[in-house]
Amino acid sequence: MFGQQRVGEWKVFTDMKTIRNMIIVNNKIWTATGGGVFTYDTLTNKFEKFNSTNGLSANDAYSIIAEPAKRIWVGQSNGYVDVYEIEERKWKNINSNRPNSYTQSIIKDLYLFGDTLYIAAEFGVFPFKINKWEFGDTYASFPQLQSFSVSCLAVTNDFIFIGTNKGLTFAPRKAPNLSSPDPWITLTTIPGLSTSNVTDIEIFNDTAIIATSNGAAYYDGNTLRTLNLSIGKSIQKLYTNENKLYLLIKTSNGFRIETYSTVQGEPEIFLSNESISANTMIVSSSIWIGTSDQGLLKIGGTDSAFYYPNGPNSNLFCNIAVDEKGILWAASGSTSAYGFYRFNPSLPEDEQWKTFPGNCYYRISLGKGTVWVSSWGNGIVKVANDTIQKVLNYYTKPSLPGARNDISSYVVAGNAAEDRAGKTWIVNRVEDRGRSLLRLDTDTSATFFDNQYNINAGFFHTMVIDKYNTKWIAGDLPWEIRSKGLYLFNESPILQEIELRGNSTTGFWGFLSTSNGLKSDAVICLAIDLEGALWIGTNKGISIINDPLYPRQLTPCYAIEPYDLFVQSIAVDGNNNKWLGTKEGVFVLNSDGTQLLKHYNVYSTGGMLLDNDVISIAIDQTRGIAYFATNKGLSSLGIESIQPQEKYTTLEISPNPYLIPNDQPLTIRNLVANSGIKILSINNRVIRQFNAQGAGRAFWDGKDYNGQLVSSGIYFIVAFSENGEQTVVGKVAIVRR
Repeated sequence: MFGQQRVGEWKVFTDMKTIRNMIIVNNKIWTATGGGVFTYDTLTNKFEKFNSTNGLSANDAYSIIAEPAKRIWVGQSNGYVDVYEIEERKWKNINSNRPNSYTQSIIKDLYLFGDTLYIAAEFGVFPFKINKWEFGDTYASFPQLQSFSVSCLAVTNDFIFIGTNKGLTFAPRKAPNLSSPDPWITLTTIPGLSTSNVTDIEIFNDTAIIATSNGAAYYDGNTLRTLNLSIGKSIQKLYTNENKLYLLIKTSNGFRIETYSTVQGEPEIFLSNESISANTMIVSSSIWIGTSDQGLLKIGGTDSAFYYPNGPNSNLFCNIAVDEKGILWAASGSTSAYGFYRFNPSLPEDEQWKTFPGNCYYRISLGKGTVWVSSWGNGIVKVANDTIQKVLNYYTKPSLPGARNDISSYVVAGNAAEDRAGKTWIVNRVEDRGRSLLRLDTDTSATFFDNQYNINAGFFHTMVIDKYNTKWIAGDLPWEIRSKGLYLFNESPILQEIELRGNSTTGFWGFLSTSNGLKSDAVICLAIDLEGALWIGTNKGISIINDPLYPRQLTPCYAIEPYDLFVQSIAVDGNNNKWLGTKEGVFVLNSDGTQLLKHYNVYSTGGMLLDNDVISIAIDQTRGIAYFATNKGLSSLGIESIQPQEKYTTLEISPNPYLIPNDQPLTIRNLVANSGIKILSINNRVIRQFNAQGAGRAFWDGKDYNGQLVSSGIYFIVAFSENGEQTVVGKVAIVRR
């Protein structure tokens, strides 16, 4: 199946539009980006992506340089230098972290001189002898420099120049002990420029050019001299080509490129743009700009265009979900301007990701054939067939309530969920009272339900609906903890052993807190498992309600009791195992939470899990893929797939006979996708009807519509397909104990 992953195989998905540095080799542009490395072939217009899936040590590249016809060298944020062997088309990873007290490990710059690669980490510079494949001594002791951060370097026959945020230091290249401060000359302020912040160094006609945030200077062999008319200009990058020096200058809203023919000459304006943020450049037959968040910008003649590989619109993943087609939907965050994304692994690689623009989308909810995406300030949108088909906010019909009393149109919608009748419910964040829960009745009308348990409580963002049609509602978010507890709502007073407030008109509301046994009042996430149990994730672990008809019968999750985890997400796979997203990585538990099956973190996965702070998890059970959302990108892991059958054969019903009451449900297997289940008595009366829970299976607890255990006897189980064209019948013996 296209898009499938082998069990145990990891992949990562990152945004590569933040280009920090780049080079051109023949007709191919190599880029170091905030999502890894990509190449763009200017002749074929094809991209190739590299990240930790296919060879890189990390996905946060800062520097890049070419060793002609042999290798590409990439400096990473984790202190590694990744080396691409051009002929072998393979990566090697070199750990350049020093075994000492240095903690600043980002490789900010690389410079090749002869057979030596000079590596500029934040804490200092060290040479790497390529022919011996070994490091030399570290240069990190410079006079007058304390608590500095290296930004760049350049090497000539005579000198090594190192730029930092605290000034410039340089020394004779052949000095006998460059690890000592003695050979080094340090200028904490660049003469004539009134700044110590060195941003780049380039060798132009055998002369070192020093770029700063306030102009540029050059070293004439004896002293530094100011480059004409450069004072006051924030210079990002230097580039040389065909005996010209190019300066990439940051302006208030964009960039400008100026050129010099000689160091004594005056600049000419080569190019300017007041709408794009630029980090780096290449000047060849065309001008290539590496932008801060828009990829490669090509400027040639009167034309310009952006180029970047297909991928997520940013590395921010706040909430994710996988729909019934195996399509992943992702929201970028409550303060993000990156919209929400769609990832369809069935499409060709250059079409898999699609961005829906917009601000502050932070939550994904799934309906039957639809996706709901909630925003922080502008309501909620409904997506179907890859298109936004409906918007609900303050100005629409129905009109959603505002989250702030002072700005009534500022709507923060929470989760949407469908009940057993197919009706869509939406929770809303309201500041003090009223209209925090609604049911959509038609395209233009809704019924609102005020919180009868506490009329002033409306801090709601999270909701799930269980098999009894109870809506479980919580408000705490990973970034906003208010410890508001857990509310529950049902139109009927069927819930047992709990105080309910309301009536048949208002519906019936209840409340749970630590006084009832919750692990914490900060309820962050909720999930209904395949057996109908409610799992409650808090900032201090998990509570479980095995039968939501009895809300106060809470049990702890024993497997993680020792960890006191901040649980941000709970996903249920086809084996009813639970996948927990926490600030300490991913914990995988068995079905009842008594065993810890796996623990994944950045270290144990070799960086394939992009961050230990896993905000959301979603599972594509058909393909067998678990997705992990972080603010550093998206990771995925191949897991065991459990797929429904295409056609009914015979039902597998176990255990049979089924003894009740029972802690474990009756399991019905060999179902087609989206099956419905009817339980019939021997005289053909419908005892219970429900939809299968998924993954080719359904579960029944031996109870009727009223939540009462059925009598002993023989019962027929009828499974039917979504379109009604397929049915199959099985039998089970029920024994009351």
